[in-house]
Amino acid sequence: MESLQDIYAPNNRCFGCGPANEKGLRIKSRAEGDEVVAEWRPEPHHQAFDGILNGGIAGALLDCHSNWTAAYHLMKKSGAAEPPCTVTAEFHVTLKRTAR
Repeated sequence: MESLQDIYAPNNRCFGCGPANEKGLRIKSRAEGDEVVAEWRPEPHHQAFDGILNGGIAGALLDCHSNWTAAYHLMKKSGAAEPPCTVTAEFHVTLKRTAR
């Protein structure tokens, strides 16, 4: 199943979710029924320490996927053919433990 990013923004160069950014994370958000889900696997260069994901990478994952989830919801709610342009206005993450 194609991702929302691939369908609606194939030329986007966002570091987190842009399909056109070869060095980015290339997060893929997919609509599955009433949910938008994402799967992503870190590579060794995403680590802060051996076996520990960099906190900024974790934040980028949450930011990009949440933004696409909101845009897709707004699109469906209004009956639009494509999602509106959305950006993150405010973002806070509290890391309660290390991400492995």
